[in-house]
Amino acid sequence: MKVLKLIVESLLISMLFNLIGNHGIYLNRFWTQTYWMWTVGFAIAIGTAVVFTQMFLKAFWTYWQKQYPDLTLMRKGRIMTKSIPKGQLFCAILATTIPILSIYLYIIYCIASVRSEDTYSLLRSYLLHYMPIISTGCVAYVSYVFLNGKLWWLTTENVMALLGKEIIAQRSLVENTTEKEEAIAPPSALDRTIVIGSLYDVLYNHSPFSPNTLGADAVRMFDVPFYFSQKRKKEVILINGIRLEAHHYVQELERLGLDKWYFRINSTCRVNMMHVRQPIMPNATYLEFRKEVFDSLKLNMTELEISNLLQITEWMRKEKKLKDFLDNVNKLEHEGWDYLIRLN
Repeated sequence: MKVLKLIVESLLISMLFNLIGNHGIYLNRFWTQTYWMWTVGFAIAIGTAVVFTQMFLKAFWTYWQKQYPDLTLMRKGRIMTKSIPKGQLFCAILATTIPILSIYLYIIYCIASVRSEDTYSLLRSYLLHYMPIISTGCVAYVSYVFLNGKLWWLTTENVMALLGKEIIAQRSLVENTTEKEEAIAPPSALDRTIVIGSLYDVLYNHSPFSPNTLGADAVRMFDVPFYFSQKRKKEVILINGIRLEAHHYVQELERLGLDKWYFRINSTCRVNMMHVRQPIMPNATYLEFRKEVFDSLKLNMTELEISNLLQITEWMRKEKKLKDFLDNVNKLEHEGWDYLIRLN
């Protein structure tokens, strides 16, 4: 459907454009063979420019993910280019526009060399009368696409798929599936280090999430899925999706030896790996929370907001941080997971 829309719009714009002459609009061109030859050619050029712009935006988005792993570059099905430094965004628009116009000029030159003995005279005339309009239109369109951040394929559903799973469909599937219930021994009856694959089940069965364990001053480590650290600002997201300031939280975790459970997903956000579904592959593109965690967070967060915080960037995978964490995760102790830890 989008391809058909592109073809129709390109053809209409091209038909109007090729009626414009040096001194106004020439409707008599409509019946000439030359007019339709230029119309079809220019429509193809418009469609090609649109596709190129989409390709360049996707390429720059991938690049920005590596350069700025701490920025949220995707929200509600759109690429958040406005969070990119203005200089970088300007260079990206310029780097997209110049190749498109260069290819177009080359094609015009080839046509001029075939149709006229005086190639450069025809080319100069074309540049004088048409290129200002074409250049302005190209810059305006590329700028619009980059600032709007809307790729054809980047719907909310495809964002979920890009992160590794269509979350909405998966939630529905999980909710309609009854998992086999097994008797799980309390943590005190097991070793201080429980195998990561069963740790969540053991802890959650012993003490599920409850409003009684959430306080404004102190909370359990098990009730804090996310920790954020920025200059002069420390925050946590509680299991119910509420965000609170937490200037002393990590210091308390370090004192208990629990800080290592928080995997740094980017330069500002850490994820509580006790809540993540196992196993995790070293080349994973996202982390998946257990159903109870995900459902509880949705009380005050959207599914896309949660998914964005669980995305593992290309930069993180190349640095092999996840693999290093997984290699040592079964050596981490859980003792103190249910202590009340002060936030400030």
